[in-house]
Amino acid sequence: MNNKRLVKKVLVLGIVGIVAVILTFYLHNNHSSVKIPPPTIKLYLHESKQIIELEIEEYVCGVVAAEMPASFASEALKAQALCARTYACKKIMEDRSYPLDADLSDDISCCQAFLSWTQFKDLHPAQYERLKSKIEGAVSSTRGELITYKDKPIDALYHSTCGGQTESAADVWGTEIPYLQSVDCDYCFASNYYQTRQVISYQELNDVSGLLSGSSTFIEISEKSPSGRAREIRINDQEISASRFRQLFNLPSTCWEFITEQDDLIINSRGYGHGVGLCQYGANGMALDGKSYKEILSYYYKDTEIYKLNYQDT
Repeated sequence: MNNKRLVKKVLVLGIVGIVAVILTFYLHNNHSSVKIPPPTIKLYLHESKQIIELEIEEYVCGVVAAEMPASFASEALKAQALCARTYACKKIMEDRSYPLDADLSDDISCCQAFLSWTQFKDLHPAQYERLKSKIEGAVSSTRGELITYKDKPIDALYHSTCGGQTESAADVWGTEIPYLQSVDCDYCFASNYYQTRQVISYQELNDVSGLLSGSSTFIEISEKSPSGRAREIRINDQEISASRFRQLFNLPSTCWEFITEQDDLIINSRGYGHGVGLCQYGANGMALDGKSYKEILSYYYKDTEIYKLNYQDT
């Protein structure tokens, strides 16, 4: 894209599209020597149904504050900062639609969570200054850095706890993504969700799912992924996807062991979240073990590189 075409596209798209144009032009043409202003984004706040404008690095601070415990080690927070920044830039470059023509949303059903510093202070009144400084330090020390695969920002997915092994994107969503492969993780034992147990009565199971009928009760995991997560559940003569079953009963993951008793189904779960990409508790475990944020990211996102946007001085 030459400069005339770039200017024309900026004029056509207007201010909302400028961020996407700058990032697309800069990354695709590999102009690492060209300095750009830190992009300003419009963020839709889904609860108040309002938009705020802020620099992308301010936004990254708010995402890290919302998505990862600030008590985590600094290298883990740095890894999270790159995930947040990369995830946001990829969304912006894809030119997705959000309410009020926003660039991004704080609705976790489609984007990343976000906390203002006021909200963060309400959650951490006693340690606010220390934790705020810690997050700002992690973001500042990785300023402008993105995770890339073949010169493009990756889909930097992450989750709380994998429970010992992450999942591949192909086994969750059916789409093969080279850098989102299953890896062993020996670092997330500290998570409260590493192992959990839920008890569901057969009466509740039937009330919620409507899948039990007659006097017999037969429940099993009929299909698993290579990492051991459930794909399909068989209840008597009917099948239900593991993702749907998890949603119905608010289960932490789909990595299960089923134990059937006379009146109840006991579910032993491992991990919390979809299991794809960076394991946040695993990242913290690796950081406490002396690994840098670059080592953490290269472990969870295979064959990726770190690319630094060359911001203008502010």
